[in-house]
Amino acid sequence: MSNGNDNSITFMRVLLGLLFLIPGISKLMNPDMIIGMLGGLGFPSAALFGWILILSEIVFGIALVVGFKVKYAVWPLIIILAVAILTVHIKDVENPMRMIDILFRLGAIAGLNLLRYTGNGSFAVSKE
Repeated sequence: MSNGNDNSITFMRVLLGLLFLIPGISKLMNPDMIIGMLGGLGFPSAALFGWILILSEIVFGIALVVGFKVKYAVWPLIIILAVAILTVHIKDVENPMRMIDILFRLGAIAGLNLLRYTGNGSFAVSKE
């Protein structure tokens, strides 16, 4: 793969990692908000799932930013996005803003899936 492609992959990897890391840190500052939202959606053990969500966004977001085991780190993030689409966003699909939210998350899933196949790019902690 050429250096230009490696740099593009690196840019995508870091950007997608930050897409999870920053909201994960925000949720860590106020975990009751996300736990309450999950409880309102009917999740059993909302506190447990809330903490799994927070820690997954932070840990796997960092893994993407630094390029550590990217082919494995993308899976929990894909699951988070798919669950968000199916439990939150798809319920109000007639709302144009919800449709934008769905398309945004589908684009992120596509980017994560692309990283799974292309590898880490440059400036990665691990080379797979």
